[in-house]
Amino acid sequence: MIDSMTPTTAADLTARSRSDLREAEAILEGIERSGATDRERVLEPYDRAWLLAATVSAECGLLREVHPDAAVRAAGEELGVEVTRFLTRLQHSRALYEALGRVEAHDAGEARLVDVVRREMRVAGVELDEAARERVRALREELTLLGQEFLRNIRDDVRAIEIAPARLAGMPEDFVRQHAPGPGGNVRVTTDYPDYIPFMAYADDGEARRELHRRFLTRAVPRNLEVLGTIVRRKHELALLLGFRSFADLQTEQAIAGSAAGVRSFLKEVSAIARERGRREHAQLLEWKRHRIDPRATTIGEWEFQYLQEKVKAEEVGFDARAARPYFEYGSVRQAILDLNSELFGLEFSRSPDALWHSSVETFDVAVDGAPAGRISLDMHPRPAKYKHAANFGYKPGAAGKQETHSVLVCNFPDPATSRGPALMEHREVVTYFHEFGHLVHSLMRGRVPWARLGRPVEFDFIEAPSQFLEQWIFDHDVLRRFARHVGTGEPISEQMVERLRTARDFGRGVQTQRAVFLSMASLEFHDRDPADLDTTRVWRELAKEWSPVEIDPETRFEASWTHMPGYAASYYTYSLSRAIAESLSSGMTAGLLDTRQTRRYRDLVLAQGGLKPALDLVHEFLGRPHDLGAFRSWLA
Repeated sequence: MIDSMTPTTAADLTARSRSDLREAEAILEGIERSGATDRERVLEPYDRAWLLAATVSAECGLLREVHPDAAVRAAGEELGVEVTRFLTRLQHSRALYEALGRVEAHDAGEARLVDVVRREMRVAGVELDEAARERVRALREELTLLGQEFLRNIRDDVRAIEIAPARLAGMPEDFVRQHAPGPGGNVRVTTDYPDYIPFMAYADDGEARRELHRRFLTRAVPRNLEVLGTIVRRKHELALLLGFRSFADLQTEQAIAGSAAGVRSFLKEVSAIARERGRREHAQLLEWKRHRIDPRATTIGEWEFQYLQEKVKAEEVGFDARAARPYFEYGSVRQAILDLNSELFGLEFSRSPDALWHSSVETFDVAVDGAPAGRISLDMHPRPAKYKHAANFGYKPGAAGKQETHSVLVCNFPDPATSRGPALMEHREVVTYFHEFGHLVHSLMRGRVPWARLGRPVEFDFIEAPSQFLEQWIFDHDVLRRFARHVGTGEPISEQMVERLRTARDFGRGVQTQRAVFLSMASLEFHDRDPADLDTTRVWRELAKEWSPVEIDPETRFEASWTHMPGYAASYYTYSLSRAIAESLSSGMTAGLLDTRQTRRYRDLVLAQGGLKPALDLVHEFLGRPHDLGAFRSWLA
């Protein structure tokens, strides 16, 4: 079992990571020398080497985004380059490639492992000549450095506006209480999520909203515009070296979509499905704006979309999201998520006393049906130099009998330790919590497959489906009434409020889907064009004219703080494709969301299989039929 103790210093992290990489290199050299063709001397050693390197990569990738010690973050970045170097070496080993080709698989899992790894090695350039492989290695190391800088520039750039207290009109009482005037009499509102999300939804002062929006979408400008341009050019060069027309084609070669053309076709189909509903919703929003703000309005700005949506929901649906906040206190939500996932998937969470990188991080040992299955940690509140978005980070990838999974949820929700009063959440933040916890559950389940390399779906564009599927439960009254109690009165949330909440959830779905198509088209086009003279801001604005349902503020630079760019790159469409798959999965819950017989089937047939089978085969086995867009069409009807 690979050691799972958390390093406390940069020296600890560096020493252990380099030791693991040296061991992985020695294992690879042993395979290369042996000329063996069997499981014990090829497949098992390969998987061990891959797991060692993947663990270093995951640990360093996490700690450089969350550790409060700048020296540890810097070490994580440096080691990230070293692990990239080894993983490229692993993919380019012709001796390993040939040895895998001679292995006679004894079961379907072994055959799948050999097929997946050899295909990945071919795509990575194992058959190129030495000069080309050397250039591939150099490009990958440079891209690692560029991706690290891109995310660091966002993480370290927190901006704010300072406004008179009167300009907080429309904000929930608890928000106002948390934002007392400073020495100069003004209130400081930052671009961190606990400020930004509610301010954009509720602040009546349109100019203040637009100014905060500009601050939010000019973080890391101008430097990240330069970094992103270099990333796109280097990825294009890498794709050409590997025999692909574009990086988008390279990235989607093993995806469900299959190619950039496949992605584009899918997005156009989604756009067509969402068009009529989006048109109706946009007309409602614009009508409200004309009646209440500007009689001559012809467009809706991206800085006012959320605000207008909340107003229309309050008046036409009878749901004011501010009234729901007192039902979603952070501690209650956290416990409810643990309890629900215990019930649905047979999980047991036991609090661990182990200290990690910050005192606010909670860690739980997890058992599945009574058997140890790994750990999760929750790093949930904002602090300086911490990742600014919401994501599930792998910390220790798992494999049966080799290493237990340890995954970490990193979010930026209100902090009970610093709140003046209860730490209340937006319902949309609760949805995010459930979404990201879906990734945690998936990582725990798939961390028990026999081959570490097959511990996640091969098709990257499936990866969001399990998390989007879990979002369904946070709109169910039988679930909500268990924990959603008013912090002032103790009254449980009413069935009527939950019904209004569901209706409010549904409103805006068409426009939001159109927005997702726009973002997906942008991520695709950035990586599917010749980047010689590519101006990402110009492309963004061109695409907005055709695809965006809302007006883009010309003073903003969304792509400079788009945290998905280094990793997701051309694959932002994953969210839309995974949503379509999640709706198919939901259609299988015919006896209700709390039917634990079906949730356990889903756990075992989909989540626990990792990459042992093609992702859509897993969906087929759960549903008893192939996935199609029927449920997705109904969702957008």
